[in-house]
Amino acid sequence: MAEAHILEGTRENFPALVLENSRRGLVLVDFWSPAAGPSLRQREILMALAREYAGRFLLVTVNTDREPALSRDYGVRSIPSFKLFRHGRIVEEVRGMQPQADYRAILERHLQSVGDTVRVAAGRAWQGGERDRALQLLAEGAMAEPDNLALPALLAKFLMQLDRHAEAQHVLQSLPQAAREEPEIATLLAHLDFILTAQQAPARELLQQRLAAVPTDLDAHYQLAAVCLVADDYPACLETLMGILRQDRRWSGDRARRGLLAVFDTLGAAHELVRGYRSELFRLIY
Repeated sequence: MAEAHILEGTRENFPALVLENSRRGLVLVDFWSPAAGPSLRQREILMALAREYAGRFLLVTVNTDREPALSRDYGVRSIPSFKLFRHGRIVEEVRGMQPQADYRAILERHLQSVGDTVRVAAGRAWQGGERDRALQLLAEGAMAEPDNLALPALLAKFLMQLDRHAEAQHVLQSLPQAAREEPEIATLLAHLDFILTAQQAPARELLQQRLAAVPTDLDAHYQLAAVCLVADDYPACLETLMGILRQDRRWSGDRARRGLLAVFDTLGAAHELVRGYRSELFRLIY
């Protein structure tokens, strides 16, 4: 049974294989016996679903003939039987053979609800002052649903509220490149870049003196833009970013353009500054 999402459970590996993995995603434990026809049919259905879902849940099969003690530990008195685990505990138990469509429906109910459940639970924990608990829930949820970008986005926002900006940046930069290009993630990354740059930048007056001496210092221009943004001086920030683009449209991996778009997003499309600078940006690029 050498398949990535179908594994054989024993009493020895059950804590790591089932309980620990269930903290990262849904684990279905199928209790079966080679001597019981219905359990063999259920096992075939569940294995086919595990292959089809390709990692959205982990299937762990437990041969009750080989693992009677483990079966007793989890109250298995008849087969076929399966149990669904999330966050280290059983969230649903099913006994007896089910109509084939019901197996998929049971899985979908738990798989579809993971992200929403995590967001609600994390929000409640956050509002209740359990900040570490909220962060933990979102981190675990993000691992369970790697394609659900709402979870790392919310995790980053919570970290930003705690002034843990470097950690928030690390969370988002750890996402695949395609995910980092999504509008919400890209905007958050740009704002985090501004914040971290401003924290390390010299005072505004010193930056202005440096630029008066060396107008082509684009690093100093970007630092100045970040300092202006943190001070809510949007006109100066936008003009400085546009000045970088006028000199080098692709400077530092398109950093200035990304920053400009993030500021546009903050101000809104109807803002007078956005309308003016968006037109110039379009002319520069196209």
